[in-house]
Amino acid sequence: MGNTNDHGTGRRAAAALLPLLLAALTACQSAGGQEPGAEAKGTPSPTPVFDVRLDDQLSAATRATQAAGTARFTSTLSYGSAKGTAVDRASGDQDYARDLARAGRELTVPRRFPADAAADLGRRPGERPVTESYVVEGNQVDYRTRQGGWLRYSSQASMDVVDLFDGILQRAGDAAPYGGTLAEVVRNADATKQPVKAADGSRTYELTVTPQIAAPALPESLQGPLKYDKGSSRIALTVVLDDKGRLRRASADYTPALERMHEEGLLKGVTSLKAEYSLTGLGSTRPPGPADEGAKVEDAEKALTPLTEVEPGACGSADTGLGGSLLLVRVVPCGTKADLRVFGQVKVNETVQGDPDGVAQRKAGDRCGAKFGSAPRAWVADARPEDTYFTYGAGATSFAYTGPDVDVEGDYTCYVVTSGRL
Repeated sequence: MGNTNDHGTGRRAAAALLPLLLAALTACQSAGGQEPGAEAKGTPSPTPVFDVRLDDQLSAATRATQAAGTARFTSTLSYGSAKGTAVDRASGDQDYARDLARAGRELTVPRRFPADAAADLGRRPGERPVTESYVVEGNQVDYRTRQGGWLRYSSQASMDVVDLFDGILQRAGDAAPYGGTLAEVVRNADATKQPVKAADGSRTYELTVTPQIAAPALPESLQGPLKYDKGSSRIALTVVLDDKGRLRRASADYTPALERMHEEGLLKGVTSLKAEYSLTGLGSTRPPGPADEGAKVEDAEKALTPLTEVEPGACGSADTGLGGSLLLVRVVPCGTKADLRVFGQVKVNETVQGDPDGVAQRKAGDRCGAKFGSAPRAWVADARPEDTYFTYGAGATSFAYTGPDVDVEGDYTCYVVTSGRL
């Protein structure tokens, strides 16, 4: 039996082709009149936060928070459905002056949660949650593998692979050492009405932001629909600053963006999406340390291989920190450390007339089916479920200047799942 989807990760493969354009869109957003990234980390705010213009106060709060030196953070994404809520939570300590964070992340998906939505999150319904460990220093992100070593991702990697690192390099933040949180959204948000002041001097801001500004707090694989959203839907944001103007809490309701995500085939069955972020121990949190001393640290660029380049018969591990994506895997000996086994690589290069959607995937699935039937038994004997194979890849289309001809092409991998971790 074949599966010509891509085990829930094919859309990410296509999204990896767009990073430069997406980055350009993000850079166009304002941060209280400044470009994102204009503030220097770990430097004090030159003016008390509440003395600056209202629409500059939240970006000023980012500078005031950084000036605190250290803090402990918790960031939570809640994906609600009729069958339960999936919760993605990260927490840890960060040192703004050293641009260093150490954090753990755990994603819990209920047993009855929609399977396709779970795959978009890089998990399966009911899968036992495992805490992932990260150390972020500047633009470098270290991920701790199940074997106890570390994979090191850097924005300085070569151009042919650095775009594939987007999902994990998002954890290198601009507003705070650990990125991919509402701290990035607050930095770029403009308050439009005066906050409510509490007896302790804290202020609560209620505002809305565009989907483009709100996008950085979601996983990179889900950001595309928000970054290209031209509609009028806005994301409600609540921000609480302490009496010194430092960020304490933020929450956002992304539910209005779900319709656009559903149109793109993402998070089907999810009916609510909310984010929360909190900081404690500002200035008193013990600075985090680097990756475990003496532990093996490998360059991810050298240690990982595109799935479409894995030799037939070889096995791979998806324990990469890339959120369940199979764009890159670690080639490992077949056995308990392996998550999958490749039994073929196929190319699609066809000219069709009419609608090209799904043509490349169907052609690849048919060819993988033929290879599955002729593959050595040892290559497919451990398939889970039994006698089931998968096809992974992404197709591209090009249209003729005249006439109905459409060229479809792509590289696809034929593989079987050999562990319960995919």
